[in-house]
Amino acid sequence: MRYIKPIVWLIFIFSGASGLIYQVIWMRQLTLIFGSTVFATSTVLTAFMGGLALGSYYFGKKIDESTQSPLRIYAFLEAGIGAFCLVWPLILAALSALYVLIHRNVTSEFYTLSLIRFVLTFGVLLIPSTLMGGTLPVLTRFFVKRLEQLGTNIGILYALNTFGAVIGTVAAGFFLIEALGIQWTLGVGIVINFAVTVIALAITWKASATEIDDPQEETQQPESEDVTHQPERLLVLWAIGISGFCALAYEVLWTRIMVFFLGSTTYAFATMLAAFLFGIALGSMVFARWVDRIKHPVAIFGIVQLGIGLFALILMPAFEELYGMSRAFQSTFGASRFWTFFSCFLVMCLPTFLMGASFPLVTKIYTGSARQLGKSIGNVYAVNTVGSILGAFCAGFILIPLLGIRPSIVLMVALNTGVGCLLVLRSREQTETGKALVQGVGIGMPILNVGLAVILLLTVNQPLFLKSAIFKTQRPGDTLVDYNEEVDATVTTLKDDEGVYRLYVDTNQAADASRWDSPSHRVIAHLPLLLHPRPKRALVVGFGMGLTSHSITQHGVKVDAIELSSGVLSAAQKYFTHVNENVFENPLFNYKLNDGRNHILMTKTKYDMISTGIIHPLVSAGSSNIYTADFYRLCRKILTEDGIMCQWVPLHRLPEAHYKMIVRTFIEVFPETTLWYKYTPDFVILIGTRQPLLIDYKNFIARAQIANIREGLAADDLDGPSLLDSFMMGPETIHKYVGAGPIHTDNRPRLEFFRGADLVDTTTQNVKGMAAYRERVLPYLTNFSTTLAETRVVREKLDTYFRATQKLISGQIAYASRQYQSAAALMNEAVALNPADETIRYNFGVVSGLIHEGTQEELRQIEKQVQQTMAQNPEDIQGHLYLATVYEQSAAEYERKGDLDKATQELGKAARELEEFLRRDPNRSEVYFLLGALYERQGRYKDALRTYQRLERQEQDQPLPVLLFEVTAQVHFELENLKEAEKYGQRAIAVDPNSFRAHYILANVYGEMNRTEKQIEHYESVLKALNEHIRTASDPSDLQSAKEDIENELEKLKK
Repeated sequence: MRYIKPIVWLIFIFSGASGLIYQVIWMRQLTLIFGSTVFATSTVLTAFMGGLALGSYYFGKKIDESTQSPLRIYAFLEAGIGAFCLVWPLILAALSALYVLIHRNVTSEFYTLSLIRFVLTFGVLLIPSTLMGGTLPVLTRFFVKRLEQLGTNIGILYALNTFGAVIGTVAAGFFLIEALGIQWTLGVGIVINFAVTVIALAITWKASATEIDDPQEETQQPESEDVTHQPERLLVLWAIGISGFCALAYEVLWTRIMVFFLGSTTYAFATMLAAFLFGIALGSMVFARWVDRIKHPVAIFGIVQLGIGLFALILMPAFEELYGMSRAFQSTFGASRFWTFFSCFLVMCLPTFLMGASFPLVTKIYTGSARQLGKSIGNVYAVNTVGSILGAFCAGFILIPLLGIRPSIVLMVALNTGVGCLLVLRSREQTETGKALVQGVGIGMPILNVGLAVILLLTVNQPLFLKSAIFKTQRPGDTLVDYNEEVDATVTTLKDDEGVYRLYVDTNQAADASRWDSPSHRVIAHLPLLLHPRPKRALVVGFGMGLTSHSITQHGVKVDAIELSSGVLSAAQKYFTHVNENVFENPLFNYKLNDGRNHILMTKTKYDMISTGIIHPLVSAGSSNIYTADFYRLCRKILTEDGIMCQWVPLHRLPEAHYKMIVRTFIEVFPETTLWYKYTPDFVILIGTRQPLLIDYKNFIARAQIANIREGLAADDLDGPSLLDSFMMGPETIHKYVGAGPIHTDNRPRLEFFRGADLVDTTTQNVKGMAAYRERVLPYLTNFSTTLAETRVVREKLDTYFRATQKLISGQIAYASRQYQSAAALMNEAVALNPADETIRYNFGVVSGLIHEGTQEELRQIEKQVQQTMAQNPEDIQGHLYLATVYEQSAAEYERKGDLDKATQELGKAARELEEFLRRDPNRSEVYFLLGALYERQGRYKDALRTYQRLERQEQDQPLPVLLFEVTAQVHFELENLKEAEKYGQRAIAVDPNSFRAHYILANVYGEMNRTEKQIEHYESVLKALNEHIRTASDPSDLQSAKEDIENELEKLKK
């Protein structure tokens, strides 16, 4: 029946798709129980693949002994998988309860718990993964009637099943989970299994008569051949195991590279896995067409292994251009995630194509007898899978920490090359020409691979982070301080030109010691602890740079910090102790290396406050797990009766619909939620309590003034009143703001799915949307006064803060919209309304700084224009004056920002331009004064003196100006040449008896000489001269201030 083969092929594609759907779901759900540490996820993967190997080996052996139709057995395997998944939710609930029970009552020791975790996972996944592993050898038995067709049929089956895996990966990662959720996606897999079962049974029934009528199709192969080539078969079996080892190691290593360029979202991982599997499927499908016609498959298998190594080396630099490739495709053909997939496929296609070709080749070589067909296929598949398990384990846990990512790839190339060389040289080529050719390949390609490996290790050695899109687009000028490729992730520490350290896990920023970012870390500690009447113990999910943990200890509260990455803890101890005050030495502090959600699930400890740390929900596939309603319910269980749940929520790169969904999810579990916002436009704080929030005003303000707490708040320009004023909405208003809509749960992880276009300008939308709902904190306050007068004072103070912050929020909206002039004007009004609010002042300073940065960019443009004009007309020396002016103004901007080093550099450039001008035109007296003043600003008083002396020595048509004597006297005074300073001061007075500058210099000179009477005399002359200048000055404020200072000094002298 001609239609049987294509129908079975089709159902095997769907079988592969359901298998990957299940794997995605099981990995998601089991890591929610066991944690998302690299050990936990590796345990789940190992248990799953171990079951595949066991199933392949067991059913491959049994199918040869069975008298039943292989297709009937295949149908039962699919039915068994579907039946297991029907009861999977019950199994998962029982597993969760058992694991919590063991953790709480038996052991929490890491290695013992890891072993228990593996046993439980393997026990749970043993049934479905074993059944899945049996499908390939069973179907192979159905299709292959003659060994001459073995390679073709096994290649097609393997390719189709892998194509199905690609479909399952894409369907689950891009469509099904987003549209249906986890449980219904599981249901889709179950429907596929039972549909495949029904179709397979129907075909079995229809085809039974045909198989009876055509029994002679199966032929036997001589047993002697099976025995003769036993050593060769064993060698090939070992080789496919090593090939599987290398293949999964490559996948781990390539994935660790690609996250730097594609990110670590759900979309990114689905894209990378689909591209990897697609290459394997394509290779198997193409080779299947002619593998049975290959006369020397062992030699070809060896050449394939050599080719995998060669292309893995050649394409290594291409992985680091993935971001540019995908952006180029998107800009040319339109924004679509397909081009990300296509870019991944391009850089992996050649080696993965050859990996896919290996399986049909090896099954053709290894299978010596039709009677042992199932067993042979099962052995090959099992050994390949075991090799894959070991490859994934060794790459992640041993090779990356020991050697690094690129050297580990080279080591895998060496394994491929060694195996390939051995296979080629051991092949039984008959002709002399063929033998020489094979030996030439077996010797030449390893030499080529070694040469390329050495070249790449010597030339492609820049840390991967420095090639990432994050570094190139956001921090290109920063200095790399530390770079470590750890077991779980790559941890990078950068330092910018202002000395601010930043910490990255892969490409996700885990810590930022800048003043802009620090309120995120501090407020999530100070605010909930000040709201709690008597906090004693707190929990922080995510240690970061340790500022939150340190801030908690400032309240005298014990803190447990849960951190997923050991590299983050190590970097915090090395580079962020100036921020966290080396909290590791604080007896109130305790940390655990674990997944935060797993700790909350397992712990018996009750906490007065839980803070979820600074983790953006969209940066990685697992980060949204701490924003689900299920997670908040776990947190609520371990809170004390008056405990407080604190959730940091970003406003940047978070669509408004997603932001409202987070708030809506939070209030689902904590209906009495309050929302707090003010500090910067980047984030809000959600405070969840069991009972309606009542704030003891006096207690709040008094505790905020405790020395340690006051110091911590002041570091971010906060104090008690300002922090209290950050109240934005109460429970009723929050419900009105977010409205009805979907929430984010473990079953419906909606936050993970978004469009890139929706991430633009989200801060403006989110802040503007909230602003209209802002309300006063007064109704939530208790104990704020005992008298009517005191009540009035508190109300007026709160009202002043509220009105000023309203202006601040309007300014922050303008700031987020990049309307800096408008933002500055609004924030300036806010400062005028409430000068005591340092938070407003800080925000105003940030906006003013950005405006001045625009000024600096204008100066750079002027500099370029002047330089171009001077290049066209070298004789025009006026350009040197223009450049000096530009550099001097630029220096003033750097001085305003506190960057004195750059200011000094700019002043030096200005001085050089003026020196060049005077070299070409030494008669411009006013330029000498400009140059001397520049030297004085740099503290280069000898150069200033030399400049003024050059002017003094020049022949003059008119008397020397009094200014020359004044500045010369001042420079001599700075150089402690008191006699010379006195002389030039007297010369200035001789020219202009009312020179208050000359009198002031002489007063200072005589003060140093301890001639008090002369000092008093000249101070009085200064005052007399100043009175005249003040009377005629358009803006006498500076002169008036100087007069008051001198009067005070004079009063002290006369006493």
